[in-house]
Amino acid sequence: MKNYYDILEVSRTASKDTINKIFKIHMKANHPDLFQGEEKKKAEEKSKEFTEAYNVLSDDNERAKYDAQLAEEENLNSNEKMQTIIQENEYLKQVIAKKDALLSKLTNSDFSQFNDYSTSPQQVNNTNNIYNRENYGGFNGFTPKNPYEGMSLEELQNLKKEETKRYYFSLFKEYGIKILILVVIFIVMLLSLMSSFNDLKNSIK
Repeated sequence: MKNYYDILEVSRTASKDTINKIFKIHMKANHPDLFQGEEKKKAEEKSKEFTEAYNVLSDDNERAKYDAQLAEEENLNSNEKMQTIIQENEYLKQVIAKKDALLSKLTNSDFSQFNDYSTSPQQVNNTNNIYNRENYGGFNGFTPKNPYEGMSLEELQNLKKEETKRYYFSLFKEYGIKILILVVIFIVMLLSLMSSFNDLKNSIK
Protein backbone atom coordinates (compact mmCIF):
# COMPACT_ATOMS: atom_id res chain seq x y z
CA MET A 1 0.00 0.00 0.00
CA LYS A 2 1.26 3.46 -0.90
CA ASN A 3 1.86 5.88 1.93
CA TYR A 4 0.00 8.98 0.76
CA TYR A 5 1.32 11.03 3.68
CA ASP A 6 4.89 10.34 2.58
CA ILE A 7 4.02 11.08 -1.04
CA LEU A 8 2.61 14.52 -0.15
CA GLU A 9 5.27 14.97 2.56
CA VAL A 10 2.77 15.85 5.28
CA SER A 11 2.24 14.51 8.79
CA ARG A 12 -0.62 12.14 9.60
CA THR A 13 -2.27 14.84 11.68
CA ALA A 14 -2.11 17.46 8.92
CA SER A 15 -5.30 19.46 8.42
CA LYS A 16 -7.21 19.57 5.14
CA ASP A 17 -6.04 23.13 4.62
CA THR A 18 -2.40 22.11 5.03
CA ILE A 19 -2.86 19.15 2.68
CA ASN A 20 -4.47 21.42 0.10
CA LYS A 21 -1.61 23.95 0.26
CA ILE A 22 1.13 21.31 0.06
CA PHE A 23 -0.64 19.60 -2.84
CA LYS A 24 -0.74 22.86 -4.83
CA ILE A 25 2.97 23.46 -4.15
CA HIS A 26 3.88 19.97 -5.41
CA MET A 27 1.71 20.29 -8.49
CA LYS A 28 3.19 23.67 -9.36
CA ALA A 29 6.77 22.49 -8.90
CA ASN A 30 6.19 19.29 -10.89
CA HIS A 31 4.00 20.60 -13.69
CA PRO A 32 4.85 18.58 -16.85
CA ASP A 33 5.03 21.72 -18.99
CA LEU A 34 8.14 22.77 -17.07
CA PHE A 35 10.11 19.73 -18.28
CA GLN A 36 11.08 17.94 -21.46
CA GLY A 37 11.83 14.36 -22.50
CA GLU A 38 12.27 11.83 -19.72
CA GLU A 39 12.00 14.51 -17.05
CA LYS A 40 8.57 15.40 -18.36
CA LYS A 41 7.42 11.77 -18.04
CA LYS A 42 8.70 11.66 -14.48
CA ALA A 43 6.85 14.88 -13.67
CA GLU A 44 3.64 13.42 -15.12
CA GLU A 45 4.01 10.31 -12.94
CA LYS A 46 4.65 12.42 -9.85
CA SER A 47 1.64 14.59 -10.60
CA LYS A 48 -0.55 11.50 -10.85
CA GLU A 49 0.76 10.27 -7.49
CA PHE A 50 0.15 13.64 -5.86
CA THR A 51 -3.37 13.76 -7.25
CA GLU A 52 -4.12 10.21 -6.11
CA ALA A 53 -2.88 10.97 -2.60
CA TYR A 54 -4.72 14.28 -2.45
CA ASN A 55 -8.05 12.76 -3.55
CA VAL A 56 -7.90 10.33 -0.64
CA LEU A 57 -6.53 12.57 2.11
CA SER A 58 -8.74 15.54 1.28
CA ASP A 59 -11.90 13.44 1.70
CA ASP A 60 -12.78 12.76 5.36
CA ASN A 61 -14.46 9.41 4.73
CA GLU A 62 -11.79 8.14 2.35
CA ARG A 63 -9.06 9.34 4.69
CA ALA A 64 -10.59 7.49 7.66
CA LYS A 65 -10.78 4.25 5.65
CA TYR A 66 -7.23 4.71 4.39
CA ASP A 67 -5.86 5.41 7.89
CA ALA A 68 -7.44 2.19 9.18
CA GLN A 69 -5.97 0.14 6.32
CA LEU A 70 -2.55 1.77 6.72
CA ALA A 71 -2.50 1.07 10.46
CA GLU A 72 -3.46 -2.56 9.88
CA GLU A 73 -0.71 -3.02 7.28
CA GLU A 74 1.90 -1.41 9.54
CA ASN A 75 0.91 -3.70 12.40
CA LEU A 76 1.34 -6.72 10.14
CA ASN A 77 4.74 -5.48 8.98
CA SER A 78 5.77 -4.80 12.56
CA ASN A 79 4.75 -8.34 13.60
CA GLU A 80 6.66 -9.82 10.66
CA LYS A 81 9.80 -7.87 11.59
CA MET A 82 9.45 -8.97 15.22
CA GLN A 83 9.11 -12.62 14.16
CA THR A 84 12.20 -12.26 11.98
CA ILE A 85 14.21 -10.84 14.89
CA ILE A 86 12.99 -13.62 17.19
CA GLN A 87 13.95 -16.28 14.63
CA GLU A 88 17.40 -14.75 14.15
CA ASN A 89 17.97 -14.61 17.90
CA GLU A 90 16.78 -18.20 18.36
CA TYR A 91 19.23 -19.27 15.67
CA LEU A 92 22.00 -17.30 17.39
CA LYS A 93 21.15 -18.93 20.72
CA GLN A 94 21.35 -22.37 19.09
CA VAL A 95 24.76 -21.52 17.63
CA ILE A 96 25.96 -20.32 21.03
CA ALA A 97 24.62 -23.47 22.72
CA LYS A 98 26.46 -25.69 20.22
CA LYS A 99 29.63 -23.67 20.71
CA ASP A 100 29.40 -24.00 24.49
CA ALA A 101 28.73 -27.74 24.22
CA LEU A 102 31.78 -28.18 21.99
CA LEU A 103 33.99 -26.15 24.33
CA SER A 104 32.72 -28.17 27.27
CA LYS A 105 33.65 -31.44 25.54
CA LEU A 106 37.07 -30.11 24.63
CA THR A 107 37.62 -28.90 28.19
CA ASN A 108 36.67 -32.22 29.75
CA SER A 109 38.94 -34.16 27.39
CA ASP A 110 41.96 -31.86 27.15
CA PHE A 111 42.23 -31.06 30.87
CA SER A 112 41.37 -34.49 32.28
CA GLN A 113 45.09 -35.05 32.82
CA PHE A 114 45.23 -32.37 35.54
CA ASN A 115 43.95 -33.20 39.04
CA ASP A 116 43.83 -29.67 40.46
CA TYR A 117 44.14 -26.02 39.48
CA SER A 118 47.59 -25.67 41.04
CA THR A 119 49.28 -27.20 37.99
CA SER A 120 51.99 -24.81 36.90
CA PRO A 121 51.66 -23.06 33.50
CA GLN A 122 54.83 -24.79 32.34
CA GLN A 123 53.06 -28.13 32.53
CA VAL A 124 50.27 -27.00 30.24
CA ASN A 125 51.10 -27.53 26.59
CA ASN A 126 50.43 -25.03 23.80
CA THR A 127 47.16 -26.67 22.81
CA ASN A 128 45.73 -26.47 26.30
CA ASN A 129 46.81 -22.87 26.76
CA ILE A 130 43.85 -21.68 24.69
CA TYR A 131 41.57 -22.58 27.58
CA ASN A 132 42.67 -19.76 29.81
CA ARG A 133 41.55 -18.66 33.22
CA GLU A 134 39.68 -15.62 31.85
CA ASN A 135 37.26 -17.75 29.84
CA TYR A 136 36.94 -20.66 32.22
CA GLY A 137 37.28 -19.07 35.63
CA GLY A 138 40.42 -21.00 36.59
CA PHE A 139 41.28 -24.65 36.24
CA ASN A 140 39.51 -25.81 39.40
CA GLY A 141 37.11 -28.45 38.15
CA PHE A 142 37.58 -27.13 34.63
CA THR A 143 33.97 -25.87 34.50
CA PRO A 144 33.72 -23.23 31.76
CA LYS A 145 31.82 -20.01 32.19
CA ASN A 146 29.07 -19.24 29.69
CA PRO A 147 29.93 -15.73 28.41
CA TYR A 148 26.37 -15.36 27.08
CA GLU A 149 24.58 -16.33 30.27
CA GLY A 150 22.01 -13.78 31.38
CA MET A 151 22.10 -11.85 28.09
CA SER A 152 18.77 -10.63 26.69
CA LEU A 153 17.64 -11.13 23.11
CA GLU A 154 18.49 -7.50 22.35
CA GLU A 155 22.00 -7.94 23.75
CA LEU A 156 22.47 -11.11 21.70
CA GLN A 157 21.32 -9.23 18.61
CA ASN A 158 23.79 -6.41 19.31
CA LEU A 159 26.52 -9.00 19.80
CA LYS A 160 25.66 -10.48 16.41
CA LYS A 161 25.95 -7.03 14.80
CA GLU A 162 29.33 -6.41 16.43
CA GLU A 163 30.66 -9.76 15.24
CA THR A 164 29.43 -8.97 11.72
CA LYS A 165 31.22 -5.59 11.83
CA ARG A 166 34.43 -7.22 12.99
CA TYR A 167 34.19 -9.73 10.15
CA TYR A 168 33.80 -7.08 7.45
CA PHE A 169 36.51 -4.94 9.05
CA SER A 170 38.91 -7.90 8.89
CA LEU A 171 38.07 -8.30 5.20
CA PHE A 172 38.77 -4.60 4.64
CA LYS A 173 42.12 -4.85 6.43
CA GLU A 174 43.06 -7.84 4.31
CA TYR A 175 41.93 -6.62 0.90
CA GLY A 176 41.43 -2.85 1.28
CA ILE A 177 45.08 -1.85 0.78
CA LYS A 178 45.41 -4.15 -2.23
CA ILE A 179 42.32 -2.67 -3.84
CA LEU A 180 43.57 0.87 -3.11
CA ILE A 181 46.91 0.10 -4.76
CA LEU A 182 45.15 -1.30 -7.83
CA VAL A 183 42.97 1.83 -8.06
CA VAL A 184 46.04 4.09 -7.85
CA ILE A 185 47.81 2.05 -10.55
CA PHE A 186 44.72 2.25 -12.75
CA ILE A 187 44.49 6.04 -12.33
CA VAL A 188 48.20 6.46 -13.14
CA MET A 189 47.84 4.33 -16.26
CA LEU A 190 44.74 6.24 -17.30
CA LEU A 191 46.49 9.59 -16.88
CA SER A 192 49.47 8.27 -18.81
CA LEU A 193 47.24 7.14 -21.68
CA MET A 194 45.45 10.49 -21.73
CA SER A 195 48.79 12.30 -21.83
CA SER A 196 49.99 10.08 -24.70
CA PHE A 197 46.78 10.65 -26.57
CA ASN A 198 47.07 14.42 -26.19
CA ASP A 199 50.69 14.33 -27.38
CA LEU A 200 49.65 12.28 -30.42
CA LYS A 201 46.79 14.65 -31.11
CA ASN A 202 49.10 17.69 -30.93
CA SER A 203 51.69 16.04 -33.18
CA ILE A 204 49.03 15.36 -35.83
CA LYS A 205 48.02 19.02 -35.79
